[in-house]
Amino acid sequence: MRATLLLALLLTGCASTTQVVTRTMTETPDGPAQRLLLVAQTPENDLRETWELTCQPVFQRRGLDVRLSHQEVPLWRNKGRPALTDWAGRHGVDRILVVNLTRLLIDPPHMPARHELNPINQDTQVQPTFRVGIGGDYKETPPPPSEQSYPVDLLNAGGGNLWHGVARTHEANNTAAIAKSQCTALRDTLVKLKLLP
Repeated sequence: MRATLLLALLLTGCASTTQVVTRTMTETPDGPAQRLLLVAQTPENDLRETWELTCQPVFQRRGLDVRLSHQEVPLWRNKGRPALTDWAGRHGVDRILVVNLTRLLIDPPHMPARHELNPINQDTQVQPTFRVGIGGDYKETPPPPSEQSYPVDLLNAGGGNLWHGVARTHEANNTAAIAKSQCTALRDTLVKLKLLP
């Protein structure tokens, strides 16, 4: 009984919080991919590396040889997507998965307030009773949405778009959790569509 309950809790904790929506899909290629170039499109190198390293084992579980753009084609953004397709053609890669993370917003983690007796050390913010902006009313910036959308393209080695979709993710403050959720959902979607093994 305990083992069954523990297994159910583990499976619930590993559930993906990303929904993948297919926008367009071309004709299914002749057979599944053997080699995949995984590309996180973002100007932040740390985010790009974390995302690609987290996603690599997710796709490799299906027997796919997965290469990472931050290792193989680190400066591809300077030349655009042709740099990716040139590299893929020279190295026998038959699919390129590009996820655009340029709009990824990471919320700070919500930590419980510390119980501090000294008022100088208390980590509390005093909110003003009113605010006035220059030339009129003060407008507060809304918090980032809890659901964020990221465009995704699966290309063939020649740069032809095989599939275009959107990954909608609910995670907010952990890059590795976002990457694992997105890649698990993307892998499952692309496998169902017979675009990946």
